This record gives sequence, structure tokens and C-alpha cells, in this order.
Amino acid sequence: MDFYIVFAGIVEVGFSTRLFNAINTAGSRGATKIIILLSSLGGNIQEGFTLASTIQNSTLPIAIHANNNIDSIANVIYMSAKVRTAESYAKFYLHGAATPAASFDEKGLREQMLSLRTENARIAQFISENSELNFKKVQAMMKAGTTMTAQQAL
Repeated sequence: MDFYIVFAGIVEVGFSTRLFNAINTAGSRGATKIIILLSSLGGNIQEGFTLASTIQNSTLPIAIHANNNIDSIANVIYMSAKVRTAESYAKFYLHGAATPAASFDEKGLREQMLSLRTENARIAQFISENSELNFKKVQAMMKAGTTMTAQQAL
């Protein structure tokens, strides 16, 4: 039996716990497969990686279906499923990581730049490991801010 989970919105802290609970509920109801209907403009990078890890380590097979925007860290979540599909009108947007607006001294700015470079490398590595794109290509796409149709992304 398939079990559907709708994930629509910004990736926020606590979503991985909610997904983990939904996966457990699916299992207790006799589900043999979970299908996540995903649409997100992105959000918290760390939470996005935790969601991806939760999906990859689930004992139940999980497929993800993109039904609108897959932007920013949502690309990592989408790529975490072995089975991925998308509506013909879905849009994928990949860009570099950003830092919240704040004032920094010189040391703080250096730390933020290092943090952004690290986040960009993590995202590019994950996408390259879970697609046919090499690491350098993903980095270039992120730097350029690349938008793709579902047909291009799949």
C-alpha cells in the first residue's frame, strides 16, 4: 500500500522530526512505499540535509514527486530519493547558499564566507553523488543560479 506525504512550504527546523513521525505512522498502517509530494522554495540548509538523510535511511522505500517549485535546499531533499518524478510544469532552481542579513566585523565576515563556501560544497557534493552531474558542473550551476524545467532536470 502506498502512503502519501505532502510537503509544501519552507524548510524549517523540526520538519525532519515530523517526517520521521510520518514515516513511522506509514509503517504502522501497513505501507509498503511512501510517496512524498514535494514543493518548496527552500529554507534551512541543515534541516534540509537532515530531511535528506531521513529519506535515504528509511526502511520503507520513499519516492519523491515534484509538484511545483523545487528551489534551493529542496533540490537536496528531492535528490535524496532513489525514485524521483515531476509534474511537467515543475521548476527546479539551484543557487549558492546565502547568509542571513547581519552586520559583521572583519573576522565575522571571513567566518561567514568560509561557512558559505562549505555549505555550497556540501550541496554540490550531495547533488553530484545523487545525479549524473559532476561536482564542478553542479558548482557552476549554483554559482550562475540555474533554473530548469522538469524535462531538463529529469
